[in-house]
Amino acid sequence: MAIALVLLLSAVTFVSLKGGRVLMTLYAIELGAGPLATGLLFAAYGLIPFLFVVSAGRLADRFGNRVLMYAGFTGFACTLTLPALFPSLTMLFVASPLIGFTSMIFIVALQNLVGVLSSPATRTRNYSYYALTDSTGNVAGPVLVGFVIDGFGHGSAYYTLAAIAAACLAVFHFGRSEIPARSGVVEEAKRGSMADLLRLPALRNALITNGIVMTGIDLYNVYMPLYARGLGLSASEIGLIVGAFGAAGFLVRLLIPPITRRWGEHAMIAGAFVIACGAYVAIPFTVNPWLLGAASFVVGLGMGCGQPLSMLLSFNAAPPGRSAEAIAMRMAVSYGAHVVIPPVFGALGAVVGLAPVFWTCAALMSGGAVLNRKGISRERRES
Repeated sequence: MAIALVLLLSAVTFVSLKGGRVLMTLYAIELGAGPLATGLLFAAYGLIPFLFVVSAGRLADRFGNRVLMYAGFTGFACTLTLPALFPSLTMLFVASPLIGFTSMIFIVALQNLVGVLSSPATRTRNYSYYALTDSTGNVAGPVLVGFVIDGFGHGSAYYTLAAIAAACLAVFHFGRSEIPARSGVVEEAKRGSMADLLRLPALRNALITNGIVMTGIDLYNVYMPLYARGLGLSASEIGLIVGAFGAAGFLVRLLIPPITRRWGEHAMIAGAFVIACGAYVAIPFTVNPWLLGAASFVVGLGMGCGQPLSMLLSFNAAPPGRSAEAIAMRMAVSYGAHVVIPPVFGALGAVVGLAPVFWTCAALMSGGAVLNRKGISRERRES
C-alpha cells in the first residue's frame, strides 16, 4: 500500500534527520563553536533549501515525486558522511547546507504524497500519522546519536545516520512501483504564480503559523543542547532530554484527529502555543536534569501539533494540482526560520545569555495563540 510505504520511509528517515540536527550542534560545540557560531551553522543548514524549496515543489507538481525521492535520499546519505571524513568546523559549515538541501528534496515529496494519496476523509488522519513518524525521529534520533557519540565518537555517529539514509534509498527503490509516477501533476500552462497562492487568506495564515512554530522548534533544537551542556550534562543525558521533546510530540499527535474533530485545527494550535509559552518561560530557571526533561516534554506537547496542522492547512488551501508548491511554500517559511532565527538569537545569546532567548520565544508563542484565536471564530462561523 502506497501510503504505508511513504509513512515507513518517513519514520526511518526522520531518525537520521532529527539525530543529525542534534549531532551537528554537539559536534560544533566539541569543535569549539559558541552560541553565535552554532546559530550561523543552522542558518547555513537552511539557506540553500530556502532558496530552492519552492522550485522543488513545482517540479514535483509538474513531473511527479519519484525523481525527488531518488535524488534526495542519495544526496542525503552521501553528504552525511562529509563531517566524518573531514572532521573540522569548516567542513561542518560546508556539509550543513548540503545536508539541508538534500533532505529538503525528499521531504517535499513525502509531504506531498501524504496529501495526494489520501482522500479528504483520511487526510487529517494520515498527516497525523506522518507527524508521528516525525516524532519517532525526534525521540530515536537524539537518543541514538547521544549514545553513539559517548561510545564511539562524533564521526561514527555521522556514519550511522548515513547508513540509515542509504537503507531508506534501498527500500524506496524496491518499493517504487507503489508510488504513483505523476500523482497530483498539473500542466505548466495551467499554473499561476506563487503570488496567486499568497493571496489566499487560509494559506497565508497557515504560513505565518508555521513560521512561529518553526521559530520555537529551531530555538529549542539549537539552544536546549547549549543550555544543557552549560549545566555540565553528558551527551547521553542531553539526548534523553531532547528525546523527551520528541516523545511528547508523539503523544500529542496521536490526539490530533479526536481533538480537531471536537474543537477544530485553530483551537488546538492556539492551545498548543499557550502551553509552549509557559514551558519556554520556565526553562532558564531549571537546572535539574529531570526537571529539564519535564520542561522539554511540555515544550514538545506545545510544539508537536503545529507542524502537521500547518501542513494540513497548507495542503487544503492549495488549488488543484498545486499542492506540492503550497507544501513547499510552507517549507520555505521553515527554512527561512532556519536561516534568520538561529544567528539572530545566537547574537542575542552571546551578548546577554540564553535566558532572554527562551523568554523572547515565549512571547512569540503568545502571539501565535492570538493569531489562531481569530481562526477559531472563523471555523465556528463556517461550521
